[in-house]
Amino acid sequence: MLHLQKQFFVAVVLIFCSVFCFGQTQIADSAGASENVKEEKSLFQANAQLAMSSAEYKVTAGDTYALSFYSNGTSVSYTITVDSTYKIRIANLGSLNCAGLSFIQLKQNIETLVMNNYPLSVVTFVMLQPSIFKVVIKGEVGSAREKNVWALTRLSEIVDSADLTPYSSKRNIKITDRSGKSKTCDLFKAKRNGDFSQDPYLRPGDTIEFFRLDRTVSISGAVEREGTYELLPGENLSDLINTYAHGTTKTANLSKIQLIRISDDDAKIRKISYLDKSQVQKNYVLNDKDSVYIPDWNEEQPFIELKGVIKNPETSATVTDAYNAASYNIYRTKIHFFEDENWASLIRRIRGMFTLFSDLENAYIQRGNETIVIEAQKAVDDFLYESPYLVQKGDELIIPYKQTFREDAAGLDF
Repeated sequence: MLHLQKQFFVAVVLIFCSVFCFGQTQIADSAGASENVKEEKSLFQANAQLAMSSAEYKVTAGDTYALSFYSNGTSVSYTITVDSTYKIRIANLGSLNCAGLSFIQLKQNIETLVMNNYPLSVVTFVMLQPSIFKVVIKGEVGSAREKNVWALTRLSEIVDSADLTPYSSKRNIKITDRSGKSKTCDLFKAKRNGDFSQDPYLRPGDTIEFFRLDRTVSISGAVEREGTYELLPGENLSDLINTYAHGTTKTANLSKIQLIRISDDDAKIRKISYLDKSQVQKNYVLNDKDSVYIPDWNEEQPFIELKGVIKNPETSATVTDAYNAASYNIYRTKIHFFEDENWASLIRRIRGMFTLFSDLENAYIQRGNETIVIEAQKAVDDFLYESPYLVQKGDELIIPYKQTFREDAAGLDF
């Protein structure tokens, strides 16, 4: 038994030596190739473990495997390379057709074959090198070309390097295999819905043909997913909003949807028209390069201007050092208000905009030529307080600088 263990150890060492030597040979063989090809070979060489661990890896012509087992107490080791016939010979035990098999299935078949002939044998079957093969890329691309891939390369992985044109569709891609059988793929469905049947693994002899897209349309505003989308024939405004943009927000204003369209007479001219909810229901027909904007009801809401010593409206930040001049910079911003809103209510709603330097005691409203003193500090301190004034469109709320901070600071010992 000890003798067998020693022989098995030697066999394992031989296998790992084979892996190392094979890898070195591959690197040497690629010495005269371009840097890009060498990087690809190095990448695929490092992925033998990934191939062996993946239930989806299909045995591919060009794969190289190592087999080791005992024959009458003697360790036997073989290197097996899969050729285009997909028939491999297993020592003197017979041959197997591995076409269409995964690596895991092939491993199980070989182990069964060896164990049937040598019941006490210890079988070791590993991948030395996954195959690298070429696929053809053509159609709506800058130029037809061949691309090096391997059996775990998905269609989407070659898109970025396929030299696509601005008119290449990613939703109408035909893959034709070596036998002439074709499949049309839609990468949007794979990405959005997780339908990976639309993003298949590539196989030797595949030809990938990109077709011209039908239309691309942009949508922005009060929708869940802004973006530019490629529409399929027959898909229009309702599909764009509900399927691609994933619907509107709760505050979307569908009564005044803005449609920006390239002029039929001059491509440099953009025409603006307005649609409403009825056009959405009728699935209004969209043209290539149309841009749809759905406004928010808040955009229609009236506003006043807030000016003075407040937090930065863009960051809502203020400097922590109360005596740093930068902490009482003057800003201005727009504040939306509601119909019949009381000034005390608005001030309480925006109280987070004020800083230590905001002088609420002397805040006032500028309404045209009229200046109205307003008790902003009281509105913040007393939630029951109601101002005698209602907010009006065009009002300006002015927040002065609190001078007492400078006077208080003069007597402090820092």
